[in-house]
Amino acid sequence: MKIALVTTINPERQRIFMEHATPEMEVTIVSSTAPDEEKIEACCDAEAVILGAPGFSLDFLKHCPNVKLLQSILAGYDNIDVKGLNDLGIAFANNGGGNAIPVAEYTMGLINGVTRGVFRGVQSAKAGNWNAGLREFPTWELTGKCVGIIGMGAIGQRVAKMLTGYECDTVYAKRNRVSAEVEQELHARHVPLDELLRVSDYVTMHNSLNASTRGMIGKEQLAMMKPTAIIINTTRGACIDQAALYEALTNGTIAGAALDVLAEEPTPQDHPIWKLDNVVITPHQSGLSQESVSRSAAFSFANVRRALLGEPIQSLITPE
Repeated sequence: MKIALVTTINPERQRIFMEHATPEMEVTIVSSTAPDEEKIEACCDAEAVILGAPGFSLDFLKHCPNVKLLQSILAGYDNIDVKGLNDLGIAFANNGGGNAIPVAEYTMGLINGVTRGVFRGVQSAKAGNWNAGLREFPTWELTGKCVGIIGMGAIGQRVAKMLTGYECDTVYAKRNRVSAEVEQELHARHVPLDELLRVSDYVTMHNSLNASTRGMIGKEQLAMMKPTAIIINTTRGACIDQAALYEALTNGTIAGAALDVLAEEPTPQDHPIWKLDNVVITPHQSGLSQESVSRSAAFSFANVRRALLGEPIQSLITPE
């Protein structure tokens, strides 16, 4: 089985990843930043390509007639032309659950950090001010609060499960409602998005980015939220209208935000959002963990093997 791995992961993560290749797999590794000619040379005989980096052109695949599957190690696929790949006879699969654990844990870290004032405390102590002035800023307890989850896939369900320990009132909005059994297990109830925004003390986003979700949280939606509410985004920055969010954060429409993703990454340092005291921004790192690399590798190689043996492909994405 001839497979190409197109990636920018560092050598240590690459080593962890390659431990999951099976003996019958001949794997060629090429950097995603290499010229197309180099990627074509590495992939021209490949039967499958494993994609380990987002945000670059896949035009080189037009010169790789043997490729049957493009397998991403990532969950997001907003920058993938799935129809274009299918037109070339190439199926596309993502790795939807591979990073569910680290993203869910990170989300809870952001929620707790903002709620308890952890980030502000770190900055104060590091600046040599210790806890001076911290009592002037309110902090809260998460226990008993209403948390709204937008999207209830693998990540959203893990967040909901973690929230049960906080005795939260958990609501969720999702186009396709999960089963009654899952709702009961997660102590979560399905509500329309408008209601979720109105009742939630925290809104955390775990939906995918597509035409219907791009800018889904704009000025109108932010105005529905409580003035004490906090929005958390660990999915894709473009799901929130960033200009509307900045306005809502500066005029008191909502109390704060914790963002691991932004509409523009990296966001220029002169952007005014960096100066806001009620925003925590981290550099799109929620999905990173040693365990998730291993988990994603195991799934990717197993799915490639299925495809090349003519077995059903898991996590298959279609243009629809």
